[in-house]
Amino acid sequence: MPFLPLLLGLAPTVASWILGDKTGAAVSKVTGIARDILGTDSADGIERAIAADPNLALQFRMTVIQAEADARRQEFDTLQAQLADVQSARNQTVELAKSGSAIAWGAPIISTIITVGFFVMLYLVIRKEIPDGSRELANIMLGSLGASFTAVISYWVGSSAGSASKDATLRAAVTGKGG
Repeated sequence: MPFLPLLLGLAPTVASWILGDKTGAAVSKVTGIARDILGTDSADGIERAIAADPNLALQFRMTVIQAEADARRQEFDTLQAQLADVQSARNQTVELAKSGSAIAWGAPIISTIITVGFFVMLYLVIRKEIPDGSRELANIMLGSLGASFTAVISYWVGSSAGSASKDATLRAAVTGKGG
């Protein structure tokens, strides 16, 4: 991407958007914008088009910045949906417990099994000699239990205050009113 430094110079606010994008989708998006607005996606062509027409350069810059804002807004909406899903699960557990339902014990029991399983597996992998043919399976199990343990921690410890703080930070980033 020979024109990446040029694009970063044109719109510094998208630097983190592009550099943080491991899939290349942001670069593809900016390339498409250049092609649509400037009629080219080569570095030399972009430089010539921008030098020739300041209004076109401004339109290009504003479109790139809007695309970055849209991407951040989409990330924010996705995170909000994930947080709402976690909150909904917590509320369901609370309501089941209030009603005296045996189902309310489901989340605590599963959480306990996963937590105990994770620490037992961690102990075995660190402290015990695992036969050669079983090492890979033990590591896979530890990894799976570790991911599940992370979900358990998120479910039980992830605070509403922390979620609200993340919401406020993301909202400020999307609206550009961070501080």
